[in-house]
Amino acid sequence: MSHPSGSRPAPAPPALLVPLAVAGLVVLAVGLFLDPTRGMSALLAAGFLATIAALGALALLCLFLVSNAGFYITFKRVLEALALNPVGVVALLAVLPGARWIYVWARPGATSDPLIAAKAAYLNLPAFGLRMLLFLGIWGAFALMLRRQSVAQDADGRVQHTQRSVALAAVFLLLGGYSLSLASVDWLMSLQPHWSSTIFGFYTIGSTLLTGTAVAILAVFWLRREGRLPEVNESHLHDLGKLLFGFSTFWAYLWFSQYLLIWYANLPEEISFILARTHHGWAPFFWGNLIIGWVLPFLLLLPRAAKRTPARLVPVAVLVLLGRFLDVWLQIAPATLSGPPVPWVELGALVGIGAAFAVVFFRVLATAPLEPAHDPYMVESLHHHT
Repeated sequence: MSHPSGSRPAPAPPALLVPLAVAGLVVLAVGLFLDPTRGMSALLAAGFLATIAALGALALLCLFLVSNAGFYITFKRVLEALALNPVGVVALLAVLPGARWIYVWARPGATSDPLIAAKAAYLNLPAFGLRMLLFLGIWGAFALMLRRQSVAQDADGRVQHTQRSVALAAVFLLLGGYSLSLASVDWLMSLQPHWSSTIFGFYTIGSTLLTGTAVAILAVFWLRREGRLPEVNESHLHDLGKLLFGFSTFWAYLWFSQYLLIWYANLPEEISFILARTHHGWAPFFWGNLIIGWVLPFLLLLPRAAKRTPARLVPVAVLVLLGRFLDVWLQIAPATLSGPPVPWVELGALVGIGAAFAVVFFRVLATAPLEPAHDPYMVESLHHHT
């Protein structure tokens, strides 16, 4: 059915990752010292992106489980290691001490605003911190439980582990979607407490699925290139490419739906979100987000060969991740900054936290064999479209 468990250990992190992580985090620290508001905004953007990268990989794993998919087993451990990555969690928790720099409702005297005062029972720092711990704890618990079932199956080969994983995945998809919607309201929407959107939770879910798919493609490609995942063939890449294509279009649909509803209704409390992102120098970033996040990936991934060829698929995955960071940053920065700055602090946060995420991914990946032993779908995955 498969090679002996542990016959191909995970590779060590590339040597360049640690210096990149240190350099990026130093730049972020300097930015925090010089301009705490801007530094905290960059930290929140990079931390949120790292969090939804892990959460998106966990969501993919659960979607594959509940749909009885078999093609992904050859790279299942990649999804598990991504889902267990705690770098985004640490970054988000680091936002809490400096929350007053970016969240208007957390500042002294904020309740003089009648609308903020009406929301004070929900929007206050103790409740905000407790909800953050709850959301992150739920996601981490499910990632850990699924990993334990997977590793236990290596040892005893019981199919019951797969059945339990399917049950856990079904519960997670319900709790995860609901909790992510609430988290997006807390961490992003509340930056502009006078604005609200009923579609924002779905928008964040679409972004999360897209981010997780892009990160999974990059991780699978690297391990395949290093000879650690030789069973991953063009058909596996094709399916991941189709998911990237589909989730990009799903995200664009939600982007357009939110924009259209706000533009058409033209209500003062809603249009402020669009106005803040299409004036004062933000417009090129606003429209560039749509181009990077959907137009270019759509055109580049249309040909079948593009989804099967690493040289064409991987650059699109990188482009998508850059688009995800731009999208998250645009949800944060116009609410906290007066205009778009030269993005050296933001790039430092992206590089530092991104490189740290990659280092930890390789460390977590090494805690279990790369190839799951005794998985009942392994044969199907090994012969996927061959």
